[in-house]
Amino acid sequence: MRTPNPSKAYHPAGILFCGLLMAQVLAVIQVYLSNLNLHAAVSTIQDAGYLAIPNQRVMPNLRDFWPAFWGGVFFTCSIGAGVTLGSMAAGWFWLRLFGRHKFALFIILSVWGGLLLILNIHGFALLATLYFLIIPPVIFFLTARWLTLKATRDAVRLGWLNLIPIPLLALLWFTQYDAAMFLDLRDNLLLSNSAGKKFSQFYYDYTLYAAEAFKSLDQKLIKTCRLEDIADHQLRPKMVRRLLAADYLTLPGTARVDLRIIQKDDSLVFMRGDKKILVVRVNQFLSDPRKVLQRYSAARDRHGAFRQFTYLSLLMGFPVMLYLILHFAIYYPIARFIRPKYAAAAASLLCLLIGLTVLVYFQSNRSGRIRVTSIPEALTSDRLSTRLAALKRIGQEELEITDYPAYSVLLSSPHPQERYWLAAAMATSRRPESFNALLQLLDDESTNVRTMALYSLGRRNNRQAIKPILQKIRTSEDWYAQLYAYNALKALGWKQTKLH
Repeated sequence: MRTPNPSKAYHPAGILFCGLLMAQVLAVIQVYLSNLNLHAAVSTIQDAGYLAIPNQRVMPNLRDFWPAFWGGVFFTCSIGAGVTLGSMAAGWFWLRLFGRHKFALFIILSVWGGLLLILNIHGFALLATLYFLIIPPVIFFLTARWLTLKATRDAVRLGWLNLIPIPLLALLWFTQYDAAMFLDLRDNLLLSNSAGKKFSQFYYDYTLYAAEAFKSLDQKLIKTCRLEDIADHQLRPKMVRRLLAADYLTLPGTARVDLRIIQKDDSLVFMRGDKKILVVRVNQFLSDPRKVLQRYSAARDRHGAFRQFTYLSLLMGFPVMLYLILHFAIYYPIARFIRPKYAAAAASLLCLLIGLTVLVYFQSNRSGRIRVTSIPEALTSDRLSTRLAALKRIGQEELEITDYPAYSVLLSSPHPQERYWLAAAMATSRRPESFNALLQLLDDESTNVRTMALYSLGRRNNRQAIKPILQKIRTSEDWYAQLYAYNALKALGWKQTKLH
């Protein structure tokens, strides 16, 4: 009996990798150009004497290649995976279900054209468009071509048997969906093991580089503007105060800014560069500046559809991508000993079992809701999920965390998710000891804990936290923590002023 040759065995992961590779190239370019623009903007803000995020410790990374490369992985595993898998599905349907029918091809091309139109309906977005312009035709061709090769007729195909685990697992996991699901995924599947902690830290280290590449102006932390031809001298300081409250920093001279505002009679013209975006009455802006600024942001936003596609791809494409990669990793060694179609069936079954095992583990470790009277005993429980449930209930009921004797012990917990929920529970405490504990947690080794400590300090309405938070922004090498620190300052009533 001839030994099966896995090199001739077709697996869709090969096409998936091609799509992901093309997406990664585009993503690196997209994030790198965004980083350069952000570097220029932050430099201008610092030169003007304002507090800038990210700080000078992070700024050099914006001009390096590797932060753009690793930041690009976010787009590769979201929009890249979604576009690639969608193109593979289109090729599979056209070949296997519709037998290369021309009308079916016309429908597929129409959908493709519709997606390109939706992406650019609010203005042409070059890099966002390239994902949909370059990847689909290549992946569609490869899928259709490889499925017709004679060498693959007896090899593995993504038949119905191999597809069943995907919707089945999706349906079973959907039963766990609620507002706390993603936090529980982090607590139970990532922060519970060393590999997961490294993945979580990777996310916090590089995601913001990608996020800056497609945020709307309203979503950005700090924006810049310039006031021009403001004839009414009493109007200028009023506008500056309102703009600062919305994190629009007024810059002088000819510096490149996100917004130019020009007064014409009793109206204000909102400009992006030399392009007029919005015209409003002076009184309209002064009465509700945030609403006007949100309108301006929406009018100039070219990435709204791209963000929606990215989110959907992350929600659906990313899990399917992981499934196919796991399927390939299991299938390939098995195919060395048995026929590819049987190896594919075995790999599908094993992927299903692995998915079910992870689901059972996740569900069994989710923290449930406990009674307030049970909190003292729950905080000393041997089960981590029970202690987490108690901490969450303290935060929900806004109970005083320092009233519980176990409080001081939990501060030195080896579990980052436990210290995270402890920091969250201290947000409503009013005791000095909890305030000092939060300051202590600002130096925690976990990004999750540090950011929650900053968030809780912002909620306590204690302006004594402003000075240590400002110090943390200046000395931190963690961009994510700086973002939370800035928002905490704003929550405490701090306002941007020129530092020099």
